[in-house]
Amino acid sequence: MIKVYEKEQVLCVEGILEETRSKVFVFLVDGMLIDTGAEKLQEELKAFFSDHSFDQVVLTHHHEDHTGNAAWIQEHVEVPFFLHPLGLAITEEEGEYPEYRKVTWGNRRAFNALPLGERIRSRSLEWQVIHTPGHADDHVALFHEESGRLFTGDLFVSPKTRVMMKTESVPLILASLRNLLALPFTSVFCSHAGFLENGRALLEQKLQHLEKLQQAIIDLYEKGQTPGEINQQLFQKTYPIIQFSKREWDTIHIVTSVVFDYISKKNQQLRPRANTLGILRKGNAILLEQQFVRHSKGDGPFYRPLGGTIEMGESSASALQREFQEEIDADIRIVQYMDVLENIYTLNKKVFHEISLIYEVEFAEAEQDLQESFDVVEGNTMTLAKWVSLEELAREKTTLYPDGLLALLQQLPEPVQTKI
Repeated sequence: MIKVYEKEQVLCVEGILEETRSKVFVFLVDGMLIDTGAEKLQEELKAFFSDHSFDQVVLTHHHEDHTGNAAWIQEHVEVPFFLHPLGLAITEEEGEYPEYRKVTWGNRRAFNALPLGERIRSRSLEWQVIHTPGHADDHVALFHEESGRLFTGDLFVSPKTRVMMKTESVPLILASLRNLLALPFTSVFCSHAGFLENGRALLEQKLQHLEKLQQAIIDLYEKGQTPGEINQQLFQKTYPIIQFSKREWDTIHIVTSVVFDYISKKNQQLRPRANTLGILRKGNAILLEQQFVRHSKGDGPFYRPLGGTIEMGESSASALQREFQEEIDADIRIVQYMDVLENIYTLNKKVFHEISLIYEVEFAEAEQDLQESFDVVEGNTMTLAKWVSLEELAREKTTLYPDGLLALLQQLPEPVQTKI
């Protein structure tokens, strides 16, 4: 059974699976179809797809309850499909699911899609595409800033998480929720809960619930309890879906995702971290991020170049270009490799070991040199980057990281000779 109604110029198609009373939504806004619903609703949805005009289909993720009718649409309507790149290989193959999922949603036939970028345009509107992993690796949300409308896919579903799929991750869901809550949205469209008039409050409620749950799990793990013991203590109720899904959905997955992330981060502190930093000059001034958090030399402000961690399989130069794009939305060119700095320091009674590859860089667009400052966005935090003179950096009260960088900057020739 389906119901069709409009909320804030969005056609909401509410699909209800009568056998399980499960709900899933398809949305149509400005000629853009968001998700295709479950295959079990295909007969009811065919009329909607045939009677309404849309120019493209954007999928929040690859799960069968959202892509179950993609192949049928692709065979009957000539429109492009878009999906996060991490889901493309999955949907090119026929769906293979456990029996309980086929009973609930039906199956999913193979279809072809194009990769989603950071933005997508509908007929008259431009939408921001936000990668929001946690429920699925290829999960995205869609945000239209002018109207404040936010489509959250399956990231919300309900304020309290009681069971979780084996492939889900509480820490990733928390990071994705924080990213969305940093946006100025005013209304929320959820692919299982529909239109949420008080969406921000509900997303905040889910964030707070998962944060408390995560901390409770970590506290019990630090006291020596096993994941199984933690699960028994925190989740004493048995939910029907655990047996119905043969434990693909289970409370234990909430616990293990938190414990796995906690152990991984703890182990990261036991080995050196490789990062890459960019020196961007304007005269005798350097573009540096200013931070006001506790550091190894105290609590006062300090400066650091833009840059960050080198990911596995990523070159240091590529990592630096990615970091500038993510942090200040700027493209850069590598001018020259400068040096490598090694720092071992103690913070909050923990030892850290960083190896930093230093490059001199320049803006790809010269007019950005004229900006006096830049907002630096990292996750749900924002700091400021500004031009700081070598004279100010040489002052005794000024702190610059990593150690050894000031001496390296003072040795730079003027003008800098680009190395080929």
